[in-house]
Amino acid sequence: MLIKALCDYSALQENKTPAGYCKQAIHFEILLTPEGKIAAINDLRVPRIIPLKNKKTKTVYDPVMEQLPVRTQKPGIDKNTIEHRPLYIFGLNYDKGTLTPTDATNKAVKSHKCFCEWNEKFFENIDSPICKAYLNFIRTWEPEQETQNPHLLALGKEYSSSYYEFGLDGSPEIKLHNDSKFKAAYEDYLAQLSADSDSDDTELSTCSILGEKLPQARIHDKIKGIKGGMSSGCVLVGMKESAFESYGKKQSYNSNVSEKAMKMYTSALNSLLADRSHYKTFDDMTIVYFAMKKNDAEECNMFAGMFSGFEDELNKTVVTEADRNINTVMTQLKQGRTADMPYDPNVEFYVAGFTPNSSRISQKFIFHDKFGRIFDNVLKHQQDISFTEGQYQVSIERIKRELISPKSSKEKVPSPLIAALFEAILKGTRYPDELLSTVITRVKTDSDEENNHFIKLNDTRAGLIKGCINRKYNKEVIKMTLDLNDKNSAKLCGRLFAVLEKIQQDTSEGTLNKTIVDTYFSSACSRPVTVFPHLVDLSFKHLKKYKSIELRNHYKDLTLGIIADLEEKFPHTLSNDEQGMFIVGYAQQYRDLYTKKSKDKPEENSEVKPEAKSEE
Repeated sequence: MLIKALCDYSALQENKTPAGYCKQAIHFEILLTPEGKIAAINDLRVPRIIPLKNKKTKTVYDPVMEQLPVRTQKPGIDKNTIEHRPLYIFGLNYDKGTLTPTDATNKAVKSHKCFCEWNEKFFENIDSPICKAYLNFIRTWEPEQETQNPHLLALGKEYSSSYYEFGLDGSPEIKLHNDSKFKAAYEDYLAQLSADSDSDDTELSTCSILGEKLPQARIHDKIKGIKGGMSSGCVLVGMKESAFESYGKKQSYNSNVSEKAMKMYTSALNSLLADRSHYKTFDDMTIVYFAMKKNDAEECNMFAGMFSGFEDELNKTVVTEADRNINTVMTQLKQGRTADMPYDPNVEFYVAGFTPNSSRISQKFIFHDKFGRIFDNVLKHQQDISFTEGQYQVSIERIKRELISPKSSKEKVPSPLIAALFEAILKGTRYPDELLSTVITRVKTDSDEENNHFIKLNDTRAGLIKGCINRKYNKEVIKMTLDLNDKNSAKLCGRLFAVLEKIQQDTSEGTLNKTIVDTYFSSACSRPVTVFPHLVDLSFKHLKKYKSIELRNHYKDLTLGIIADLEEKFPHTLSNDEQGMFIVGYAQQYRDLYTKKSKDKPEENSEVKPEAKSEE
């Protein structure tokens, strides 16, 4: 499905890359004199400001995309018509501030020789100023004599990790890859290659993608831009091992994909991965998305916004103007206003997740549906994981942060969990069971050092638990607000724990080093019967410390009322789902105790705290 969709998408694009060309990231431009000397090296990168936490920003520099002759797909040292790699162009390695043509494998010398031999042969009969300057550069550049070249040394560490194009000094509008005489020569070269290919005894077969009888692709082009993948690219379709052979067919002849279809889908996927508006990364997974139309900018921007954050300063997430616009649209949708939406709800939209696997790409999931339906499912997802009215949209990045230990900088969410979470969101189906168990584990084991608390429970974690359980049972097992009529024993235990904690805090003298939450929360959450009898007895001792009789009676009645609803029996153990209900019950009761103003609850004033003991 993915390859067919990419081919269809490629056919729709008016500005698609012609056969024999490819999009290539370029960082610097080498300006040559007519004699082939380097006059200057200009930085072509475009600055981009990234908002960070605490209202700070970071500036990164993105390369420009140029259309160059197609890059080699062969492993090892191989030629390109017009080279962009520094090792090939200059024949020099950069190491600790110095340039040298020598290395352990002699790769720099071999690469530069390959570059010179092919490009000198190709350009020797092309009569144009830039092509002659390029040819002179090839013939006169001697790596051993350029180890102190000031233009290259000025690049520093950027030298090795950057890609280059060529221009003519004094004529900034002239670029080698856009020169008309070069293009004419290159088109003749491509035509000759095609003629030679047609004269070969290539077996024709019906392409499984296009349905036409065409030459099959023996080797598929590489895909670049997958996070964690090889810098030279990885293949989506590859069968080079003998174990994949069948009926005498070797390599990718087994896939029955034509050369034409292969070029279409690899070109489309590489273009999507080169455009920041068509992909996002989460740990080691790259999410690619596109709409089946010529210009899918609106849909892709909206989709990206659905998974970005609208959290406030309390959650330390920067709110961008794009986020605000999407938040406005989602608010309109909640109110039933669908007119003048900046997207086509009926267009087919595709989302696919990829992870690297050695030299190959592993497709973790693919999903497609009408964009309007996807938008509705994402909106429902936000509603399902909301824990309070008016809660900001929770980004995937925020969810990911809640699934790993805050003390670990290297821990990652397993890619199968991220893939399953995306599918649940996009399809509107139940969340993976691993999501619920992971959140519960994090609540029970993480500490909130900022608030000096042993457990870390916030609206995002509580909302995820609520959403997981409600979707699992396909009904509102957990409501957004505290339900005093809910007699579920796990929720009642959670509520009771919050009340007992409140009594302890109110009657303590000064700040407690540890509360019952710090000591007993995990045990109470999994084995209530082992903890609650002791905590209830302890709370009755704390109740006597209230100076206010009204408060004392209020919390005593609240405690006894919850125990009565439990029929004075505490559960022996709680299942994973029940532990989630315990946590939500605790969170809802805790919020109610500290925010609710009720006629039945006495005002908490200075008399809430007991009088300090006098020194003897």
